Amino acid sequence: MIDGKIEKLLNHQIELEFESSQYYLSMASWAEKNGYNGVSTFLYKHSEEERGHMLKLFHYINDRGGHALVPTIGAPPKEYKGVKEVFTKILQHERIVTSEINDLVDACLKAKDYSTHNFLQ
Repeated sequence: MIDGKIEKLLNHQIELEFESSQYYLSMASWAEKNGYNGVSTFLYKHSEEERGHMLKLFHYINDRGGHALVPTIGAPPKEYKGVKEVFTKILQHERIVTSEINDLVDACLKAKDYSTHNFLQ
């Protein structure tokens, strides 16, 4: 059985991964519409990767006896000033997600939840 605090943090991570996937999907669509085909290909793949992270978290929580929750998120931006803005926003977003993952790993170690810690590796 998974610790309730860790389950809550993992569900928060699901929300971040879902948000990331949608964010990158919106950016990919914008890039494709504006003829940045290499950028759009990269972002479509990145969106799929983030969705994959989310699904792994879903399965992990449920396999450990918890309940993975589908988050409600707002719509991502649909327009950007240019490719530089897209990648600046990606960098900002990835820094936030990395910080949250580090906090999650720290919480797992404090709770002595080594299974989840290993899963996150």
